[in-house]
Amino acid sequence: MDSKLTGVTANNSSIQIAFTYNGTRCRETIKVKPTKTVLKEMARKRDVIQYEIAMGQFDYLKHFPTSKKAQELANNQACNITISQMINDWFKRNQNQWEYSTIRGYISKIDHHIEPNFGHISVNNFKPSLFKDWGATSILSGKSKNDVRSIMHSAFQELYIDEIIDNNPMTRVKRFKHIKAEPEPFNSIERESILAQMTSHVRNLYEFAFWTGLRTSELLALSRCDIDLNRKVIFVRKALVKGRMKGTKTKSGERTHQLHPQALAALNAQLFILPIEQDRIFINPKTMQPWRDDRAIYHRGWVPAVKKSGVKFRKQYNTRHTYASTMLTENKPIAWVAKQLGHNDIAMTLSTYARWIPE
Repeated sequence: MDSKLTGVTANNSSIQIAFTYNGTRCRETIKVKPTKTVLKEMARKRDVIQYEIAMGQFDYLKHFPTSKKAQELANNQACNITISQMINDWFKRNQNQWEYSTIRGYISKIDHHIEPNFGHISVNNFKPSLFKDWGATSILSGKSKNDVRSIMHSAFQELYIDEIIDNNPMTRVKRFKHIKAEPEPFNSIERESILAQMTSHVRNLYEFAFWTGLRTSELLALSRCDIDLNRKVIFVRKALVKGRMKGTKTKSGERTHQLHPQALAALNAQLFILPIEQDRIFINPKTMQPWRDDRAIYHRGWVPAVKKSGVKFRKQYNTRHTYASTMLTENKPIAWVAKQLGHNDIAMTLSTYARWIPE
């Protein structure tokens, strides 16, 4: 007796459902009298199976608990783990090791790029070409694509170490090219034009930034205990990132910074107007409370001032580039500049600022 339904065949006492799962042709027999109603029901069951396979949700043993084929395939754990489950398990196991800012960055990459593009795929069915195809069409920067690749590589590596998979497919995905943006420091006229649009606490902060090269997160974390006016130095020990205090970006970022006379003047001007009860040096003049994060000062202080100045717009990180290029142009030793910036070694400083070193 032929059911005349795709993937469903019948004889006098049973019905067979055929489908392909993980590249394996599967046939499961159900002992039931093949009436028209039952045949239609089996056809619907096959449609459900096909859909679950396509969505990476198929549980073979749930549909056919006594099947030898189901038992055989179930032994391959990779068939039953989706990328979504793999990433979530990896995240839960490791999140206690990460900084708050790192966790937020990972969550964003997972929610916006990994889950919607790969989450439904079973680990067993994931191929490097799937990630390469995504990378070829994604508008993300090379750096962001590499961040996504790093997350998936780490998650797959745990399955490889646990011998759930035979190899890490992400090792066959090359890192994407990332073109580092060239520094665009401001010249002295541009710098003064921008500062002229600022007043009070905001001006002091950015003048200090222009003459120290501190990262914005380091500026916002600066406290009274980090200042030694007698020695004319500050101690860079921490950073404020996404509203939370943390250590500096790198170990070498912890440094004693020698203050330029212009930086010292800006700092003294700020200390003069800073309320005595405030420990943090740079505060929001509207609330008279410390800035919560770099986004607030960027949108309320930097953006409007640069636009009003008529200077070509660049991000506030270029205050750091301005300091570095100015010091090198003034023939400061490259090793000294590297230490002032908190670089690991002079190689990083040279690779970024070599063109500003006088011949």
